[in-house]
Amino acid sequence: MTGPFEDKWMCFKRTVGYVGWSLVWLMLWDVAVTADAMLVEGYDIELPLMPLTLMCSALVVLISFRNSSVYNRWWEARTLWGSMVNTSRSYGREVLHLIDGEGPQRSNAIKAQLLQRHVAYLQALKAHLRGQQPVTAQLEALLPHTEIARAAHSNNVPNDILNGSAALLVDEYHAGRLDSIRLARLESTLVDLSNAQGGMERIANTPLPYPYVYFPRLFSTLFCLIMPLSLVPTLGWYTPLISTVVGCLLLAMERIGTDLQAPFGNSQHRIRMDDLCRNIEKNLCSMYDRPGQPALHLQSAVQ
Repeated sequence: MTGPFEDKWMCFKRTVGYVGWSLVWLMLWDVAVTADAMLVEGYDIELPLMPLTLMCSALVVLISFRNSSVYNRWWEARTLWGSMVNTSRSYGREVLHLIDGEGPQRSNAIKAQLLQRHVAYLQALKAHLRGQQPVTAQLEALLPHTEIARAAHSNNVPNDILNGSAALLVDEYHAGRLDSIRLARLESTLVDLSNAQGGMERIANTPLPYPYVYFPRLFSTLFCLIMPLSLVPTLGWYTPLISTVVGCLLLAMERIGTDLQAPFGNSQHRIRMDDLCRNIEKNLCSMYDRPGQPALHLQSAVQ
């Protein structure tokens, strides 16, 4: 199987596989009901189609409303990460050009340190949004050992890293390598980073109301169980085909909503935080590298 047929076949397999075992059990139930109705004498279960039609309409409205809400939640998370990418680039540019240094390249070791701290901040933020502690090995080359030791007892490691970066900028101000205007500009950028982090934390720490999760799943299951009982007197042996296709559609819509409600989780619809952070790190490395000065080496940026 080659060409466009192969692409369509792969799309079909991914669609069916996405619904998973729920579709298999639905198909078995549809076949069992149809076989019982067509092969067993005295079958007298015949449900009218009108209640099924009304239930289907209400169910589609319920699932659509829930999916619209969770998509807005997912899209806000992606927008906040887009803001994090843009603000990180601005932060790197300001660190490199607003802090004074020595020589024609305005060399200053604090610039590399601040950029490394920002990469550590991104690594810690990813873990924080997933409800995990950051991997110590990823921070060893980026942060002092004292901060890594404190991170094990912190409830918000990325915020602590951002606070440490702000303290370094204040030290540069007191050393005369920053004036008050440039310090205010850098502090404003740190505030933008903190605001984006706060928005992500709000999404990660505020689950969707339980009825939004439970009711679509419950009523979808009930509808799929009732549907073949109503269709078999009319469709006969075609009941498994029609019932399974309609059930697959409803189960897929319900699964999409369930996955989108956790944008930082482990579903295939999650925000690709690893890719976004790696892109930021590569941007910072590219901005820092200049002829005649050592390159900025970040472990995850070169993977």
